[in-house]
Amino acid sequence: MAARGFLELLRLARQGDKHQQAIADSVNRWSGIAFEIQGQSFVVPLGEVAEVIYCPSLTPIPNGEPWLEGLANIRGQLLTVIDLQEYLLKIPTKRTRQQKLLCLQHQDHYLGLMVDQVLGIQHFNKQSFFSSASDLNQSLEKYCSGYFNYDQKHWHVFLFSQLIKDFKHVNAVLS
Repeated sequence: MAARGFLELLRLARQGDKHQQAIADSVNRWSGIAFEIQGQSFVVPLGEVAEVIYCPSLTPIPNGEPWLEGLANIRGQLLTVIDLQEYLLKIPTKRTRQQKLLCLQHQDHYLGLMVDQVLGIQHFNKQSFFSSASDLNQSLEKYCSGYFNYDQKHWHVFLFSQLIKDFKHVNAVLS
């Protein structure tokens, strides 16, 4: 009987060690949604994206900027769809099956940012974070805050919160 009790205590101790290790791992881990634009890899903090969806059918906006793809009705909510690559780099995105929208909910606005590809949730060790990158296009720099070096790649941290500030000053309809 005593041996069984001792073995149970050992099992519980190991379970506690695993729980402590999981807590330590989560403290040292940063997670974000990964996506690509022009072959470059980016991650956006999880809290900045409301949902990820395939591009729905769109209603074009007359006299809209080239990067303004149109409007869509998503569950009764009006979604403004923006070609992120064209907005930032002035290069239209080629339509593919892999294309998705990263949707942002900001105050009264619901925005869908079209990207080349969404790569899912990625987890990074915080120790692999670097505060600046030299390989980033200048027009993207003001929206990025460092990068994670993982799998021989730079995963730039893209802050949609910075991008939203720019949208407040943009008139998307041409005169």
